[in-house]
This record gives sequence, structure tokens and C-alpha cells, in this order.
Amino acid sequence: MKRIFVVMLLLWGFATLGAQAAFYTWVDAQGVTHFTDNPEHIPAKYRPHAKELDIADEPAATKGAPPARPVMRPLQAAPAPGGQPSSYAGKPAGWWRDSFAMLRGELKALESGLAEKQNKLAELRRKRIIYTRVQDRLAVNSMQAEVSADELRIAELQKQLADLDRQATQAGVPSELRQ
Repeated sequence: MKRIFVVMLLLWGFATLGAQAAFYTWVDAQGVTHFTDNPEHIPAKYRPHAKELDIADEPAATKGAPPARPVMRPLQAAPAPGGQPSSYAGKPAGWWRDSFAMLRGELKALESGLAEKQNKLAELRRKRIIYTRVQDRLAVNSMQAEVSADELRIAELQKQLADLDRQATQAGVPSELRQ
């Protein structure tokens, strides 16, 4: 049984090595920077100028020597006709709005689901005290694992939201786009 588990773990590890997707960026005639993970979505006119981005899961600090100049600088495009810039730090205003909305939505959903799971866990613990069946112990252990995973994900999302807010502040993103 242990051998099968080790073999499956190794197969899973090797299968995920090549699972990293490539991202592409290009700038159109209006100066707007576009991003995609599918090279077919790049207009033929801009394909020769498209660049493949190297995105890694590791923090930049662990890759080697720190860069001599700051990595993150606010890059602002020319102001749009309405007086507001069309992009902040090379990302369109819609990207900022969508990023904040996505993180806050997932955080809210996890927090509301966590309360229900904690109530169910308390109920399962009461049942475990009364009945000492194997299935009750397994249910408690399973629910504890789910609650722990949700708590870790909530902490991770809160950190991502704080980082995004810090980046938005550096880029000069107005508070209307952060809601």
C-alpha cells in the first residue's frame, strides 16, 4: 500500500512539472497593454511584437541577487478624455476593479461558509462524545480538515488583498476602483 502511495505521489509530482502556462503581452496602437494566456487571442497585427512573460510562483527575492533599482514603479498612461488615466501601473482600470471584486467575493464566500462548517463541526463533536463510532470520528476529522483549510485560505486571501491594496496605492489607483 505504501509503495502504491509513493508511486502515485511521484507520478503526480512529475505531472505537475509542465503545468505552468505561458502568458503573453502586447501593446496596441492606442498604447494599451494587453495580456493573454492564449497566443491565438493576439491579433495578427501584433503577434510579431508580443512578448512571452516569465511568471514564476517563487518570490523575486529568492531568485538571486536583488535588483539594483525598484521593481515596482507606478507606470501611468496618458490620461483618458474624462480626466482619469485609462491604466495604472500598466494595468487597465477594469483589471483593478475586477481583481478587488474577485478577492473580496471569494473572501466573503469563504467566511460565510466557515461559520456553517464550524457549527457543523461543533455538532459532530457532540455526536462523537455521545457515540464513539468510527464514522463519527472520521466525520469530525474530515470537518476539522475542511475548517483548517478554509481558515488558511482566508488568511491567504487577506494577505493577497492587502498586497493588492498596497500595489494600488503605489500605482495611484483611485478608491472607486478598489471597492
